[in-house]
Amino acid sequence: MPKDFSGKNLRGRNFKGQDLTGAKFIGADIRGANFTNAILKEADFTRAKAGLQRRWTIFLLTISLFLSLISGLMSGITSFWVTLLFTPDNIKQYTLIPGVFLLIVLAIFFIVTVHQGLVAGEVAIVVAAAMVAPVARVGAVAVAVAAAAGVAMAAAVAGAVAGAAGVAVAVAVGGVGAGAVAVAVAGVGVGVGVGVVVVAAGVAVAVAVAVAVAGAGVALGIYVAWRALAGDEKHALIRTIAIVFAATGGTSFRNADLTDANFTEATLKSTDLRTANLTRTCFRNTEKLDRARVGNSILADTRVRELLITGKGYKKSYFGANLQGANLTGVDLSYANLKQANLSEATLHQANLEFANLTETQALATDFTKAYFTGACLEAWNIDANTKLDRVNCRFVFLLEYPQPETGDRERRPHDPSKCFEPGDFEKLYKKIMETVQILLKDGINPEAFVAAFKKLMREFPDITPESIQGVEKKENDVLLTLKVPEGTDKGKVEQIWDEVYQARLEAQMRTEQLKSKDEIIEIERHNYRLFQDFVRGVFSKNFEQDELLKLTRPSVDVSITNTNTPQSKLESTAMNPTNSNNINARDINQSTLNSNISGTVTNSINQLPASPQSDQPGIKELLTELQTAIEAETDLSDEDKAEALEQVKALAEVGKNPQESTMQKTGKTAMKILKGTIAGLPSAATLVEACSKLLPAIASLLLLP
Repeated sequence: MPKDFSGKNLRGRNFKGQDLTGAKFIGADIRGANFTNAILKEADFTRAKAGLQRRWTIFLLTISLFLSLISGLMSGITSFWVTLLFTPDNIKQYTLIPGVFLLIVLAIFFIVTVHQGLVAGEVAIVVAAAMVAPVARVGAVAVAVAAAAGVAMAAAVAGAVAGAAGVAVAVAVGGVGAGAVAVAVAGVGVGVGVGVVVVAAGVAVAVAVAVAVAGAGVALGIYVAWRALAGDEKHALIRTIAIVFAATGGTSFRNADLTDANFTEATLKSTDLRTANLTRTCFRNTEKLDRARVGNSILADTRVRELLITGKGYKKSYFGANLQGANLTGVDLSYANLKQANLSEATLHQANLEFANLTETQALATDFTKAYFTGACLEAWNIDANTKLDRVNCRFVFLLEYPQPETGDRERRPHDPSKCFEPGDFEKLYKKIMETVQILLKDGINPEAFVAAFKKLMREFPDITPESIQGVEKKENDVLLTLKVPEGTDKGKVEQIWDEVYQARLEAQMRTEQLKSKDEIIEIERHNYRLFQDFVRGVFSKNFEQDELLKLTRPSVDVSITNTNTPQSKLESTAMNPTNSNNINARDINQSTLNSNISGTVTNSINQLPASPQSDQPGIKELLTELQTAIEAETDLSDEDKAEALEQVKALAEVGKNPQESTMQKTGKTAMKILKGTIAGLPSAATLVEACSKLLPAIASLLLLP
């Protein structure tokens, strides 16, 4: 039975590593409690109070006040060294140029810090000092000026950093009241510094300058602290420092499993949530979550954090936001921009997504139960079999983010503007889409890259076959390829493998073209297109699939030529490009060496199979050996295609070790398809074609392949 700690004082308690699944901490005081590595699935922390214990609060406030005092003293030191350049002697001799230029440099530092942050301000003061230093030394003693200016600038930077950190830590730990005390302490430091100036200089001008410089330094620190705690990214460094200090000794959920935990109306100041599992964790109406140490979790994004707390995202932009695993139950995201956002594993139960932009949104295993989708844009969004669309409320959706230029159409579904989805229609429509992967091929289909990527997919995912292609659609200059994948397939991995192989082939082609002549490039493109034709005609059984793919693959050269694999054409090609003959030979030699290595590997795999018990009846070992020999001897087959075919023979040898296993069956079917596609482009009289017509059916029979 889950433990119940509701309303109890749990300050400083150690729950490290404990299994507290479903435990109740409603209204409990958990300040300083340690839940590191604890299992807190479905735990209820409603109205719980996290944060620091009293002793840690006193300790951290002491540090913040000390930093504030240092800030004030540094501002005073800055003013003191500035006034050295405004002494009576300098005033009488009108040698105020160094002092004026120093004030200009400090002003630049203050202005840049306010607009760009402390880091930029530090860079600016160094650059500005280097630029004005030669002019500032005119009419003054160089060493004295350099010393005064250097100390003043260093003190100004140190004072600003210390002041900002001190006030920020004070506010983060003790609130606005503690921040006011920190400011007062900084003022004391300023007073001490100015007092020294009055005693040392005693000149009205010098005192005025001292007060102005010191006051500006403290004011800058206060401003930076305020902006940092408000979430201004320019001052993220100070905010990080303040949060790290404030969370020291506070409630720790570090690396805890908070899946489905509930923190509704809880106070989470000075709480450590780094590396915690926050899947579907509820943060609705929590207080001071912005003062928690959240690491790289989804809470680090101010937009996401505010959405989780308030549930209000109407017309707001979450472009590219990471909302993976977020608890967005009942949130209002109507008219919101969620383009390219990651909603995978999030729960949006009863969420309002009407007219929201979900273009290219990742929504794998997302729960949209009873969500409102009317008017939403779903162009190229990514869902899978685990995405829940039960009882979705939707009258119509759009499949295009922007209207088509020619027609102004956004692909409304249902198409007829007078019609709307009936209850359950939306779920049925997208049930089919859940089992598909859409891949956008930029600038059309590259023949060589397409063949390589598709073959790789068939090897990695035996259930993916040419019949998996559900659509090939022209999108302006691009082509949208839609693949059907079995339930449970890792769609992200499918897309990743495709992109890796496809892009690698494109880059390889670009490098090759940089080294080749124009005639060679034309010949390469012709060759690649012929390979693509052979592949398509060999593995696609439906004519309309062949036509669609070939129609969308437009080679940049004329492919209506004779077979250039003949000895005569090779000779002519070499004669036309004699300077490249060595490169071609080297390539052929490397490919031959590679094929030799593959051949040896294939032989080893085949030799591991048992020999046929009947000498007059060949078994799987004998048939694969004969197939290997036929492939290696085929003169009309390119070296690259030989290597590919031999790889499939090796795959069949692996299947022969355990042909009844389901995964082996899939591997075998894929290998057979690729072999058929490889030989499809060969002349019908080729020796390998005749051999395969006899060997492949016999091999399929022995391996129990359909």
